[in-house]
Amino acid sequence: MCPPCVASGGPELLHQLAYKLGKRGFDVAMYYYPANVESPVCEHYAKYNCRYVTEVEDRKENLIIIPELYFYFAGQFKNIRKCAWWLSVDNLFKANEAPKHYRMIRKLKIKWLHRAVTINGKVRGKFNYHLAQSAYAIDFLKQWNIDAEYLSDYLNADFLEASRDVDLTAKKQQILYNPLKGWRFTRKIIAALPDATWIPLQKLTPAQVGALLKESMLYIDFGHHPGKDRFPREAAIYKCCVITGKRGSAAFDGDVPIPAQYKIGDKKRNIPAIVKLINSCLTDYEKHIGHFEAYREWIYKEEAAFENDIARIFVEAQWTVNELYSSIKDVR
Repeated sequence: MCPPCVASGGPELLHQLAYKLGKRGFDVAMYYYPANVESPVCEHYAKYNCRYVTEVEDRKENLIIIPELYFYFAGQFKNIRKCAWWLSVDNLFKANEAPKHYRMIRKLKIKWLHRAVTINGKVRGKFNYHLAQSAYAIDFLKQWNIDAEYLSDYLNADFLEASRDVDLTAKKQQILYNPLKGWRFTRKIIAALPDATWIPLQKLTPAQVGALLKESMLYIDFGHHPGKDRFPREAAIYKCCVITGKRGSAAFDGDVPIPAQYKIGDKKRNIPAIVKLINSCLTDYEKHIGHFEAYREWIYKEEAAFENDIARIFVEAQWTVNELYSSIKDVR
């Protein structure tokens, strides 16, 4: 199950899984929801060659994989086996797709209450299986006594290939950031370091993002990290130093395995330390970039790890009988 015509980390991961399962001989298709979009396949993901369907055949021998943003719609399926895939944690509780009464509870701003009502009303007992994209999600689900299998992701092959050709001597003392992630705190850092060159990563093609990463020394991310985010990894493989906060998946070495000195909490009192570290990364780049070598090697091995996890979950555990797919009706 996947949103149509959307280019972001979650939808790409859904296409990657479909592609990998198809290569293993599974009968798999994408169910874009809502299903009334005439051309639902995002151009960036056409390379995964995923066939798609416009109806789900709701039979118990089939299985549908549902990302967290669509948990609220899982009840429409009565017979098919349902697998919840937590591509993020926090986004479930922010979803505009939530029914009105869930959104009303969210407005009370009582976090534990909203989460308890959502988990007990729309998650617990509603799925046959749970998958988690991050160590953060595994930990969150354990707190709610929900068992999940770890199935993460890997970076786009185009990014990985292009990242191997980086000229360190061409690096510029500029800082990249995502204005959609942690902007409230990031703007305070920018204000504390006004003479630095700050470049927002927004409204750019993947090629343009790659070009900026290739020429820059540093990427910072003080967002909520609702899942194992791609931007820190993309920055690292392009040999940018990476500084993050400690929210969400950034707090877990299983998701962001960078040295502890590059993770600083997004507190006002920490701004001087963050500014000092930023300046050090820019003026002593060659020393700092070596600290990310293990992280880069880990990123390059993610696709092989993804393959192993697929084998463990879908092949060895025999979740499926002879087929794994959303539907066989109205195949395009």
